[in-house]
Amino acid sequence: MATSSVNHNQTLEDIPALAGDRRADERHRTILQVAKLSTVQGDELCILRNLSAGGLRAEVYRELSVGEPVRFELKTGRSMTGYVAWVDGMSIGVEFDHRIPIVPYLTHQVIEELGRRIRPPRVQVREPALLRVADREFAVEIVDASQAGMKIRTDRVLYEGGGCQVVAEGLGTRGVLVRWCRDGEVGLQLKQPLSFRDFAAWRTRGVRQHVMQ
Repeated sequence: MATSSVNHNQTLEDIPALAGDRRADERHRTILQVAKLSTVQGDELCILRNLSAGGLRAEVYRELSVGEPVRFELKTGRSMTGYVAWVDGMSIGVEFDHRIPIVPYLTHQVIEELGRRIRPPRVQVREPALLRVADREFAVEIVDASQAGMKIRTDRVLYEGGGCQVVAEGLGTRGVLVRWCRDGEVGLQLKQPLSFRDFAAWRTRGVRQHVMQ
């Protein structure tokens, strides 16, 4: 994986490639928030560590290279695009294509969270699984997933509100509730939401081993 030399104690505003207007970029915000990361390789979840008008620092769970274009989507739908400026192990620094008004972005989140239900970031999965209903089980495909639930594809008709189990490699057996069923797809809500650590371990199994600090 391509890396650039960085000091492990550096924060976003210390990196010249992300500096721009230094006085503006120094007004960064330290955050700890799950977001969706989109690259040419597909979508995954990541953790945003800090954010400024010119860029961000994130903890990621896939191999990225300096110069690679990336897009981040917050749980409220706000998004930022840019490219990887540096890589240091599991952390990356990103420079945005366009500076963002950081205060309105973060204020928008607070207002939206107070005013409506916020959906956790969701990523495409496309993986086989088993669905156990009563004493029967049958094959399904997980189409997309979040820490709170998933969408599966199946030709079986399931009833809203019914309880069942999903079994998938790396995920184990998880209790779910059927939220909707239409056109060969079913929305499932996890009875116990996945921690970010469990979600990341499921999505990156066989790719890399990592223990959250």
